[in-house]
Parts: sequence; C-alpha cells; structure tokens
Amino acid sequence: MLRSQSKNSVLSYHDCLLRQEDLHLLNGPFWLNDALIGFYFEYLQHKYEDSKSKMLFLSPELTQLLKLTDSHEYGTFLDPISAKNMDYIFFPVNDCSSRESAGGSHWTLMVFSKPERTCFYFDSSSSSNTAAEADFSKGIMSYLLENGNGQFVEVKCPQQKNGYDCGLFVLCFTDVIAEHILEASQIEGCNCESVQSLVSRKRESLISLIHKLKESNP
Repeated sequence: MLRSQSKNSVLSYHDCLLRQEDLHLLNGPFWLNDALIGFYFEYLQHKYEDSKSKMLFLSPELTQLLKLTDSHEYGTFLDPISAKNMDYIFFPVNDCSSRESAGGSHWTLMVFSKPERTCFYFDSSSSSNTAAEADFSKGIMSYLLENGNGQFVEVKCPQQKNGYDCGLFVLCFTDVIAEHILEASQIEGCNCESVQSLVSRKRESLISLIHKLKESNP
C-alpha cells in the first residue's frame, strides 16, 4: 500500500517513508541509513509474500531492539508478526549499541534458517562484529527453535573495498540468498560471488525502484 506523502518526502511505501535526504545517500559514496534498508526489506517482504518459502524480512529498527533486549521478551515483538511460523528470517544488523537512537558504523546480515537450525552470518568487513552477533543468534534461536539448540555459521563472502558500502552488501546478500532459498529450500551452498558486481549497480537500481514506485502511485 502506498500512502500520500508529506512535505520533503519522496515515497511512502507501506510502513516506510523515504525523504529527500535519504535519496541523497544513493547519489554518492555514502553509508546507507535505516530508512533505506528498511524500505528495501519492506519491498522484499511484499515481493516474496506469495512464495512457498516462508521468509520474513525484519526492519533495522526491530532488529536493533531485539539485539538489545533479553530474549525472554522477544515474544512481545515477534509473536504479533508470527515469526515462529516462518522458515527464514533476515536480520539487517548494525553495530550501534544504543536503544535510544539509530546509528552505528557498519551493517551486516544474519539470516535464521529453521529447516537448517542455523543462523548464517554475512559480514562484508571480515569478522568485525562476529562475537556480538554470535551472542545475538543464541537469543534468536532460543526463541525460534523448540529446544533452543542451533548453530551460528559465519559465511565466507565477498568483502567491501571501502568504508561505506556495507549496507549495499547487506541488500545484495539478501537478494542472492532469497533467490537461492526459492531454488534450494536452504541457505547452505548459496553462492554469493555475484554480490560484488551487484553492489556496483545497486545504488542506481534502488533509485530506479523508488522512482518507479512513486510514479505508479503519485
């Protein structure tokens, strides 16, 4: 559902609002913010909502809240969106340690796979925050798996060559993994070699997507 836009907004898409300053981040070598990543995950949620594989794409805000909340309280946030009924859940994680504000300096991706009883971790900057995400995965699996026993796997994946493309890597990892899930019904064996080239075109494709959605519902 697309809603009417407020002043300075570019696109209102379901629960996401993009403003001019968000779109500006796509025009240069800038770090992607919560709004852009949240928008794309919302877009993917609706793109794959009718697929046989039950995939859930969480917002950066909810991921951050979960990361800094005791796992015994996860049901408050995840029960309303039927997270336990999903086979795969995508978490865009940043390294911000505050519950009060957005921020951080690096994005990574964690994907929970119920069929494989595993949290797969993709980091485009060589294990910069692995220990913290391994701890986060324990809480996630204690909530989502019946006996709470699962494994955390850090996946060897393409690495960024600068300090600002981590968010783009998260989006492109997500694209490739989601398509692999549709084909293989698992994450194990996903080939992420194409991500490097996808990242080089992702800013332009995001701008095109935003304009396309805006034009379809002015």
